[in-house]
Amino acid sequence: MTYYELIFKLHHDCPYNDFSKRFPSAVVSHWWNWSRDVLEIASRELPNVKVKEGIREMIKGIGSKIIQTPRSTSSTHVVIQHCACDKLPPPTLPTIEKRNCLNLQPMVYTGGWEWYRVAAFSDRDIKTLFKDFEKDCIVEVTSRRSISEESVHNSLLVSTGSLLGGLTSKQTRAVMTALDNGYYNLPRDASAEEIARRLGIPRTSFVDHLRKAENKVMQAMGSYLRLQLAEPIGPRRREPTLDGSRPK
Repeated sequence: MTYYELIFKLHHDCPYNDFSKRFPSAVVSHWWNWSRDVLEIASRELPNVKVKEGIREMIKGIGSKIIQTPRSTSSTHVVIQHCACDKLPPPTLPTIEKRNCLNLQPMVYTGGWEWYRVAAFSDRDIKTLFKDFEKDCIVEVTSRRSISEESVHNSLLVSTGSLLGGLTSKQTRAVMTALDNGYYNLPRDASAEEIARRLGIPRTSFVDHLRKAENKVMQAMGSYLRLQLAEPIGPRRREPTLDGSRPK
């Protein structure tokens, strides 16, 4: 059986999207169940009074009750509230469930768009899902790929935080600039020196940020790679010795 992983974004009027459009530097990550919502709002402008007021207006517009606001860093604000998914116009999550699809949390709101990562189990479900959304939303699919039944646990459950959470802003910028300029293409479209010149920094600084970022990502990927290479549980096959005989 083949499954599908879809990444898409949609635009419609709701308090989360309105907030992210009003404050473009903000990224709202949203986890939920039918009892609780957790909103993590990250923005370099959070110390700004207008941004804090915007958060209060967003929560008020949702019409749910705040349960807790844990202490956060100066650039991150966390809100735990009663679930308000069914109060958002249109109710996107019930639509995803109605069409037999699995929403892979979190949802992300930024720049006036909300982003979803969804597992679907048939082409028919995909078509009806987007047909439903297009009645009320502007929808853009950015990625669709097939997933074999054997690889679902490896393909759908990788934490981006575990892979990318250790990167600094300079390291993240170095990697993204390298990607955007074709540094990782074969053959390369731009050298490290050319990219550093575009960034207006010394080549040594760019390479240092890039190498540190690559090292962190590869170290974090190690555990996932080991899972991919792990042998199935069962008797271990005995390898022949150098003279061709089997070990006892």
